Amino acid sequence: MNAAARLVHQHALTRHFFLTPLLSRRQIAIVILALTVLLSAMSIIYVTHVTRILHAAYQHNRMEQDHLQVQRGQLLLERSTWMMQARIQQIAENQLGMVVPDHKSVVIIHE
Repeated sequence: MNAAARLVHQHALTRHFFLTPLLSRRQIAIVILALTVLLSAMSIIYVTHVTRILHAAYQHNRMEQDHLQVQRGQLLLERSTWMMQARIQQIAENQLGMVVPDHKSVVIIHE
């Protein structure tokens, strides 16, 4: 018997054809799993990086908001200072020459 006939007779050739795809399928599955794990790790690294960048931008915007809030408070205080009645009366008397009328010169009109 030649070698090929012996292999067919011993079913070694059929076993070889069945085992070869299984081994290659296993290897393909292992490669796919390894690539999936690698892709998952890279995704985690990317998401962590983006999260850090967004958190830094959030902190910067938060500090800017606090600064603008302080500036707004200062401007409101300045506005209230400029709007004080005594200051307006002083400007009216000094710069415009206006005076508060006497009680005799005030006329009240009734309907």
